[in-house]
Amino acid sequence: MQIYNADLHIHSPYSIAVSQNMNLETIYNTAMKKGLNILSTGDITQPAWRKYLKDNLDFRDGMYFYKDLSVIIGTELEDIESIHHVILLPDFSAAEKLQEMLNPHVKNITGRWAGRPHVNKNPAEIVEIIDDVGGICGPAHAFTPFKSVFRQGRYKTLAEAYGSAEKKIAFLELGLSADTNLADRMESLKNITFLSNSDAHSEGAQSLGREFNRMELENPSFDEIKKACFRRKNRRVTLNVGLEPRLGKYFIMFCRKCRRRIINTIKNNEETQDTPLLQSGLAPSKIDANFIHYHFKKIKHQNDFLKLCSNGDIKCKACESDIKKKQKLNNKSKKVAIPKLKLGVSERVNEIATWSSEPKHPDHRPPYLDIIPLVEIVRKICKVKNPRAKSVTKMYENLIKNYGTEYDILIDLPISKIQNNEVAQIISAFRDSKIKYIPGGGGTFGEILLNEI
Repeated sequence: MQIYNADLHIHSPYSIAVSQNMNLETIYNTAMKKGLNILSTGDITQPAWRKYLKDNLDFRDGMYFYKDLSVIIGTELEDIESIHHVILLPDFSAAEKLQEMLNPHVKNITGRWAGRPHVNKNPAEIVEIIDDVGGICGPAHAFTPFKSVFRQGRYKTLAEAYGSAEKKIAFLELGLSADTNLADRMESLKNITFLSNSDAHSEGAQSLGREFNRMELENPSFDEIKKACFRRKNRRVTLNVGLEPRLGKYFIMFCRKCRRRIINTIKNNEETQDTPLLQSGLAPSKIDANFIHYHFKKIKHQNDFLKLCSNGDIKCKACESDIKKKQKLNNKSKKVAIPKLKLGVSERVNEIATWSSEPKHPDHRPPYLDIIPLVEIVRKICKVKNPRAKSVTKMYENLIKNYGTEYDILIDLPISKIQNNEVAQIISAFRDSKIKYIPGGGGTFGEILLNEI
């Protein structure tokens, strides 16, 4: 048995909002810098992408390779309920058969941007189709506010979504704003394997491999990964590694329109008269360009607020104020719909969790390592916003050259070996869980606070 680092969810230039520089060579270069051994192809039902892969991948010993990088045939599908699924397949023949089976249920599965097709089938039917072609699947980014199985107003368990097909689900993908500590507050997930994948839309180090899985396998093949997901014959995931959830784009609540994040805190939990929280009188304590702040005197009032948000009853006060100002300026009084607040991953997990605060990890669950990507560390040190800035790229490349792969630097290398004091300090702090964060939400990634390390 050997240990492999695997990222099993990426995309191609044939999906919307994906870098056109995604190709096997650029993907390979980043994978080597990261320390990845196994990658999914992504978007395999798109014919042009599949042909490119067939022409450029080597098939040896029953496995696909690009140079020494193992490649697993895979894709992502969206079902009729707008739930996304990660799909892994044994070979190109299964991919071609899958395209043929999906064709009657997809508007245009061969189109230029058909990399992630929308399939007019429900979640259970998707699972059965994948099983029929010999593949495995599981819900993608399961907790995010958009396109996920556990999003606000949708399902609370996998059984509700998949019915009898639940037993055929091989894994659940956590997504960038969730980790094992969040997911294992749900008793219904105790038997399923968690995967942590990047869902990469670009070939750069800031995207590809930002989440990955360490797996104990006999070799880097589909069959071995399938055994690991179902935890058969001692194959298994030994470590989930992913973005610290507060750095994810959807960790806390936000407005659907202006995308301001919602900070809600208990001021002092005063033991005042037990009056209900009235939506009509609810006002934020502060509104700025990025956040809307609410302070509550009692935990009960905070809980009432979150319940109202879950029901879609809380309007965005920032948008409401902007609308009123524009109407006054234009001397108009036409009624305009005011956007509602939407739960982030953390609030949604709180709502559907079996256990109120602490997770209960099953015996088979591997550790989860919350990391800060090396590019993000370098970007903060360089004090720039663009992770692709020349100063960031130069420093990142030098670190890889001097110390080995990104995963070596972040996870395995002794701090005493890192001669760059700023990098060493940040890595030491996140390994010891001493970093403070500005949480992400509404499509904006979170930030680390260097001045508080």
